[in-house]
Amino acid sequence: MKGPTRKQSEILSFIWEYSDRMGYPPSLREIGEKFSVSPSAVHSALKAMEKKGLIYRKGGARSIAPGEKTEGERRNLPIPFFPEEPEKDEESKEFLFVPISSYSPSAFAFRVTSWSMKEGGILPGDIAIAEKEREPKDGDIVLSKAREGEGRMELRRLRIRGSLMELWPENDSMGITRSQNLEICGILTEIRRKY
Repeated sequence: MKGPTRKQSEILSFIWEYSDRMGYPPSLREIGEKFSVSPSAVHSALKAMEKKGLIYRKGGARSIAPGEKTEGERRNLPIPFFPEEPEKDEESKEFLFVPISSYSPSAFAFRVTSWSMKEGGILPGDIAIAEKEREPKDGDIVLSKAREGEGRMELRRLRIRGSLMELWPENDSMGITRSQNLEICGILTEIRRKY
């Protein structure tokens, strides 16, 4: 199969430069504005690039990732933010790029909004990266519902005591949550902070 055309190479270059600068890939509209073409023309170009193995898309408009032919040239792949907001259209869904070496298909990003782990150095505004697939162990920091019946998710340290699970904050002003049926959405793997 042929390599990229000159225009496809320009689009690829723009996608990677934008992704490196912003931390997520451009939307169809942003690519169209850069090259003065319609979003439908961009869609057609991306579809052709996908057929050539230059890129692949993971479902959202901001989910362009390197294809098998360009993966070695790129260092980062996109992961979605959690929780996904169903009312958002494909254009406005957000993704965060992580290094290929630490990429997992079950990884997701989460914006920290609570002070629950402040003494552990995790602060509101940080971006947490977590994985869904592996089984949590005693001592892991997990993303879970802090109190049963509440929709708010927080990072807490997991303590397993037989059939009882405890969510410990690393903040002396907050209490411990104990339950046999905790909803654990992911296990923390990394924290990112912008200064």
